[in-house]
Amino acid sequence: MATGAPNAILDINSLDRYTGQPVTNYNLVNARITSGLSLVIINAGFLTVGAEITGTGIQNDTLVTYVSPLGTQAQISKPATQTNVNVTITQAVTTSSALQPVSNSLQSQYENTVPYSNSFTIQSPGALIYGYISRIVVSQIQIQYNVPTIVTARDILDLTRSNDVFYIADITQTAPAEIVNIPFGFYTPTELAAVLQVQIQGTAIGALANITVTFDETDGFVFQSTSVPTNGFYFPDVEELQTTPALQLSRQAVDRVLRTYRTLGITIKNSFAQTVIATTQRSQEYPNFLYTPYIDICSDVLTNYQTIKDTNTSPQKPKGLVARVYLSSVGNPQTTTPNSALGSAPFVVTVDLNSPKIIKWSPDVAVPSIDFQLLDQYGDLLPGADLGYSTEFQMTLLCVEGREWNS
Repeated sequence: MATGAPNAILDINSLDRYTGQPVTNYNLVNARITSGLSLVIINAGFLTVGAEITGTGIQNDTLVTYVSPLGTQAQISKPATQTNVNVTITQAVTTSSALQPVSNSLQSQYENTVPYSNSFTIQSPGALIYGYISRIVVSQIQIQYNVPTIVTARDILDLTRSNDVFYIADITQTAPAEIVNIPFGFYTPTELAAVLQVQIQGTAIGALANITVTFDETDGFVFQSTSVPTNGFYFPDVEELQTTPALQLSRQAVDRVLRTYRTLGITIKNSFAQTVIATTQRSQEYPNFLYTPYIDICSDVLTNYQTIKDTNTSPQKPKGLVARVYLSSVGNPQTTTPNSALGSAPFVVTVDLNSPKIIKWSPDVAVPSIDFQLLDQYGDLLPGADLGYSTEFQMTLLCVEGREWNS
């Protein structure tokens, strides 16, 4: 069905979620205070009603309750505890309106304030979409991908959104497998190999076997025992991780390990069941430095009037899919070298949708807010934002005028 010519453009910027966020501005005031009194004589500067003030002789959580018309005197909510004719007061004025949207956005991004970029709602004092709109077309999307190569779990409830842990075991199986932690961050293949070697040699098994790690463009990661004599080692499979008495990992903890194995190219062929006395282990699948190959952008508000609901082949089947952005971009092959890989550094990708989604809309509805969620290939919220690595995006929506969908 032809969409008709667009009549208006709705541009979305994920940073606009901060437009109405509270922002605090500070200034210094020179004043005179008297112990036991709530009166402040202002020598220089200005005070604002509702602001919080601090300083020598000022009690905690003291607010300005009144300022004289000339600005020379003020009343505060708590009496001063000292007498001082020349005290410096710090005033903090918090603004929560959208009167200074640029400042709000810049400061909130700097402070990594919630809501994070992977799940938020853009609020507007007026309507974001208003008029007799029957269709909305997703035209163009730009994403600043910022998910590190190795993502760390913030807490026990967030185990499945990380790929920073795996296990190594001695071929003799005389002791339980040992955990290896990979520090959070972006890595080139060579850098990750160097970190893996340090972390593995920090275990008793890795130190005994003196395991080195290198990256080969053909084989991926190569783990090799260089001790004299050499010692065999392997990477435990799911059964061993869950049934070894000293381990007994939960399903969530196993998924964390499997995500790390995917990053490193480790498969069941590297486990005890399929390993001879191996003193060298190689990636059995090519390592994948990109945490997710695509991002699903979802919105319940934008897709509210669809008759046919979106779906995909994942078990989660999220609702309200606006677009799936493939991060390799169109027609640009991505190669992996020891010093470069897609996912080893932040990047920007812009997508012009060849077959854009045409979203049915109700012409009688004005929308003051729009929600968005960014999901990874596992159906989880895109990781990294709560750690200060926000993946931001911009989107152009074309609005087609009409009172009816079939007009």
